[in-house]
Order: sequence, then structure tokens, then C-alpha cells
Amino acid sequence: MTDAAVPALSEAAAALDRWQARGRLPRLDELPIPADVRPGPGWTQQMTEMADHIGAYTTLCIVARYGGTQVYIGRDPARSPFAEVVDAATAAAIADIYGGNRLLVPVGRVAIARARRAVVLAAVRAKRISGADAAKVLGTSRTYLSHLLNETDEGCAMEPAAAVSRFPRQGDLFALLTDPRCDRRA
Repeated sequence: MTDAAVPALSEAAAALDRWQARGRLPRLDELPIPADVRPGPGWTQQMTEMADHIGAYTTLCIVARYGGTQVYIGRDPARSPFAEVVDAATAAAIADIYGGNRLLVPVGRVAIARARRAVVLAAVRAKRISGADAAKVLGTSRTYLSHLLNETDEGCAMEPAAAVSRFPRQGDLFALLTDPRCDRRA
């Protein structure tokens, strides 16, 4: 799966909507990897090299699924060990680059957490989720969340995901004010 074929941001919004329907906030490890992720802090040299060939999103998907394991990459893309995660074109690119070798897939725990965390931070900056709820999702203190928001640029380049609400059946009052069907001045 090349970066041109990554799922739309609506996948992250749909995942958050599923948690809203359950009436609970997601954990950080339940959040999907954002489609517009870029290499940065926490990325190993091997992960950056893989991202140059197959894209950052696909690299993180492989690392999230197979991190810490050693896999044999055959020359036949049809027998790719990453078939569950990548499409045929990406499997062919991986076979062309790494074919005939064993690949130790990096764990990449920090890179994955930062990528998932960026969506939540972007949602806080866009006022789509409260700071208290974001701290619960991230599993951190409000003080550290404030540090991330005020002292780092993490999540600034990301599009925010959908609002996460603990009260899924409560409608948005301000959506009614902007809805043209509810305009009483007409």
C-alpha cells in the first residue's frame, strides 16, 4: 500500500465514532495510525529507509503489526509475509528491495505512540476534544498534556480527528446554529 492508497482521514473519525457509540473514550493503542504521518523523532534509520521506499504510513502499519519479529522476505511478492497489511504493489516493492533476506522489523514503539498521539493533540488544538478527555485517551497527566500542547509542535501538521464525546447521544448545540435548515431568519 503506497501512500497514494492510504485510507482517508474518515477512518480515524469512524473509529472514534465507534467508541462514542460505546460511551467510552478510546485508549491510545486503540487509535488508528493517521494516514498523513511523517518520519520524525522515534523513527529508526531502518524505518526511515523503509518509508523512503514504501511510504511512512505503510511503514508504521508494518512496524505496528510485525515489530520485534524477524521475517524472511522472499523474492515472490505473492508470498509476502506482510500480505495482511500491504497491497500487491507494495509487496512487490518490498520483495524487490529486501527479497532474499531476513528482515528484523523494528519495534518502533515511540514512533507509533507519537503518530497516534498527534491526532489527539490536533483535536485538542482544534477544540474538538477537551484537555481532560485527551489526557485520559493518552494515559497521561494534564500537566504533561499542557507541555505537549504548549512546548512542542506535535500534532500541528495533522488534521484533527472527529470530536470524542463521553455523551454520544447528546447533540451538538452549535451545529444547530450553523445548520441552514434551522435558520429562523429566513
